[in-house]
Amino acid sequence: MPLLTPPRQGGVALSYTGFISQQNIVSMGEVVRAWLDKNEPSAALRRKLFSVFVEMGQNIVRYSSDERFLHKGEEELRYGSLCFHTDQARYYLETANLVGPEASSLLRANLEVLRNMTQDEIKQAWKQGLRSEAPPTSKGANIGLLTMARDTSEPLEYRLHPLAASPLSAFHLKATFCHD
Repeated sequence: MPLLTPPRQGGVALSYTGFISQQNIVSMGEVVRAWLDKNEPSAALRRKLFSVFVEMGQNIVRYSSDERFLHKGEEELRYGSLCFHTDQARYYLETANLVGPEASSLLRANLEVLRNMTQDEIKQAWKQGLRSEAPPTSKGANIGLLTMARDTSEPLEYRLHPLAASPLSAFHLKATFCHD
């Protein structure tokens, strides 16, 4: 699954395509954290980048509909891509995975709403989401997209590309952070 945009000047700090588990997210998170500790002086920006990285990885583990999955005891390993890259002005976190028609419609609706909200509206919705019960379709607290939208410098970018001869769509998500 190709990412939304190729890395620009600055390079790739982490790129992974394959089976993803919670344990993978922890391990890759250590790499991202170490890279950020060395290269990003702002503790607030490091925290935001790390938080969004974890949310993106968990979304793959929880919601990827790819038929390529493995069982490891009680845990399912889902297939997807994660990439963390930077250029001279910004950091980028990108993911790609397959989603079913229901998830595709829900993602499109939620992301379009988020893209049109102000940062204050996103923060209010995030606080309200913390107090609300998650809907039955959610496998988490249902505030992941709000958390990502709250922490990024620009609106989340996404693309849903229907696959030929399949009910699934390729879902690409991109979060952008400006260097402090």
